[in-house]
Amino acid sequence: MASRRTQIVIALLAAIVSGGVLFGTAPPSSLVDAPINAESQKQGGEFDTLVTPELTRFYDTPLPPGAKIGQLVAAEPVDGVPAGVKAYRIIYVSTDLQGRKIPVSGLYAAPAGPSASGYPLVSFAHGTLGVGRPCGISQTPLQPGTPAYTAWMPHIKPLVDAGLAVVASDYSGMGAPGPSSYLVGPLEGRGVLDAMRAVENPSPMIGDIPVDKNKLAVYGKSQGGEAANSALEIAPEYAPELKIGSGVLLAPGYTPPIRGILDAVASNPTSTKQNMFVLLIAKSYAESYPDIVKLDEILSPEGMEKAKLLDGYCGQNLIDRVSDVPLTKLINTPVPGNLIRAMSKGMPGTKRIGVPIAFWQGLKDTTIIPQFTHAQVMTQCALGTTTFYVRYPEDDHGSMNYQARTRDPNAIEYMKNIWAGKPAPDNCANQLLGTVGTATGVN
Repeated sequence: MASRRTQIVIALLAAIVSGGVLFGTAPPSSLVDAPINAESQKQGGEFDTLVTPELTRFYDTPLPPGAKIGQLVAAEPVDGVPAGVKAYRIIYVSTDLQGRKIPVSGLYAAPAGPSASGYPLVSFAHGTLGVGRPCGISQTPLQPGTPAYTAWMPHIKPLVDAGLAVVASDYSGMGAPGPSSYLVGPLEGRGVLDAMRAVENPSPMIGDIPVDKNKLAVYGKSQGGEAANSALEIAPEYAPELKIGSGVLLAPGYTPPIRGILDAVASNPTSTKQNMFVLLIAKSYAESYPDIVKLDEILSPEGMEKAKLLDGYCGQNLIDRVSDVPLTKLINTPVPGNLIRAMSKGMPGTKRIGVPIAFWQGLKDTTIIPQFTHAQVMTQCALGTTTFYVRYPEDDHGSMNYQARTRDPNAIEYMKNIWAGKPAPDNCANQLLGTVGTATGVN
């Protein structure tokens, strides 16, 4: 049977071949002719996280004996939420990659008013903030400058304002104790799905919020786009009872486990926020696949020292501490083959997804390389996934948080239309790498 890495390479080659076949017959892919989103410029960027909060005792809540996967085990209300909103910190049961039950924390928010049929439920997967226990998005969602605020303001609060219930996993290890999960798709995906299980039934612990179990979706940004992709891939086997209607992926983070690409990244002679990404990947894969790769196999002695900072700092606060040396001094090169083996198991992108998915990408994004998103789109198209792709020529990584839900095509309306039974849009035939034509809408 083909290895996971072979499957990834074959999928990428299939995407390229499919693109070549379509080149002579399909119209050019359209970009939405729109300026960069102005609201994003006022709110701040993806990594404006200069405050690392202190954990409370809530996050040390142990799992009760006999706890079941997906069980809600603890909750506490978030104080000071806006009028018309309910919000709770939660702890629920998930599993690590060795099948052991672990506590995972998260945030649950919904409209405060009654709903006769129940609210649609979206499982939101957040972007890169770190892997330390203080770095989750449930701790301080209303406090500017903290990791949680970067998810609350541009994502969770607007989804709730649109009439949706939103559960957002902190991910394993980011709040409740557990293995680091950065870009370890099967581990992140379990957390995303088990969060839905934890809140889909009304409970007095979380305000008896009614949920329409027939209207579920997954919505992720950056790291969270990859986590959402992973959740959708594993859902048919891991959580087949969840009736997920669609997935929204905003500038999804994806690092192909291909030696040439990884060695090129590792050879970066500069010091940038890429340092943080590499350290997060190294720590997470060493913890999630200990039988395959060790941390000191990936990192140099100087990298091992920098990795000690990952437990205590988040976001920009972490970037500033690990980006003062060239990346080449932190990671062993060439990249260890065992890391590539582990990443071949942890990265999504080789399976057809059984529900419609939609990608949003800004072409001025320097955090998520647009060409990687294009490759993901082409791969899903080649695999037969119903895929919708929206590109904005002037938007960057932070502005896409706003553009995707404030301008048509609208990510929130995309989910609602599918719940309403409307045909899911699919523009696979138009997605050709390198096209630059613009239009007011998307074909």
